[in-house]
Amino acid sequence: MDFPIVKRATPGRYLLRGLLSCGPCDELLIPSFSSSGRRYYGCPRRQCPRPWIPAEQTEQLVWAHFASMHGAAARDVPNDQRQAILTAVLARVSIGVRIADLRYHWR
Repeated sequence: MDFPIVKRATPGRYLLRGLLSCGPCDELLIPSFSSSGRRYYGCPRRQCPRPWIPAEQTEQLVWAHFASMHGAAARDVPNDQRQAILTAVLARVSIGVRIADLRYHWR
């Protein structure tokens, strides 16, 4: 999938900002958005085999994994506090070519 009009995101709400890395390239993924306003994460290397990934879907997968480990305590966390919690417990999350290929590196 190629998104030629994807632009680098300004500071804002990206749950996995600074935590999500490209499995094939081992680079930190860049939060970005399309001209339609959809949010994405993408590898800074142009030749990367991993396509741009939808931010919302990826963020939901990571939070669901965290919540499955922490149960009720995770369910009660307000959305605006989730990034701080993930930053405290995760060193990074590596993503392979597919969104489902997530590897968690806990602190």
